[in-house]
Amino acid sequence: FSSHNNSNQSSHSILTSDSLMMSPRMSDGVSGCKFCEITRHKKEIHLRESDNCVLIRDIKPKAPQHFLVIPKVHIAKPTDLTIADKDLLNEMEKLGREYLRIELKEKGEADTVEDMLRVGFHWPPMVRVNHLHLHVIYPIKELSFMSKVLTFKPGKVFKTLPKVMEVLEKKGNLKDEK
Repeated sequence: FSSHNNSNQSSHSILTSDSLMMSPRMSDGVSGCKFCEITRHKKEIHLRESDNCVLIRDIKPKAPQHFLVIPKVHIAKPTDLTIADKDLLNEMEKLGREYLRIELKEKGEADTVEDMLRVGFHWPPMVRVNHLHLHVIYPIKELSFMSKVLTFKPGKVFKTLPKVMEVLEKKGNLKDEK
């Protein structure tokens, strides 16, 4: 199976048709993927967009501000990330934080209180949609009991972005991260 780098493309490989099924990343999207459909064709629900990602409101919000930042390139799950994705992760976080600040300001609220913000990923096997997406949740005090103690509690099923970045810096990938 072969892949070819194209200097005019992003840092993600452009793949031949022989290798598409094996790849954790697909720049053209994946047929049947809800988030590929959203990033490419559902512009009306984009709250904000950058070069490499789209921000939408979670369809089942767990707090007053619960957004998803979705990369335009298809990456199946957080464990497929490598240190090469550091810039993408920084862009995803920036997009989420900027929009949160705008929405809070429009509501007359103060700027983001870091202790009330949770930014991170669900971890396999808790991944429900096989397309990487970053949760931006605020304020976390509004989370339900189950969300606080299980679904969005930093640990085995939910990894905060700073933790993900720390592991990427140390190991270069997240393949064996539990």
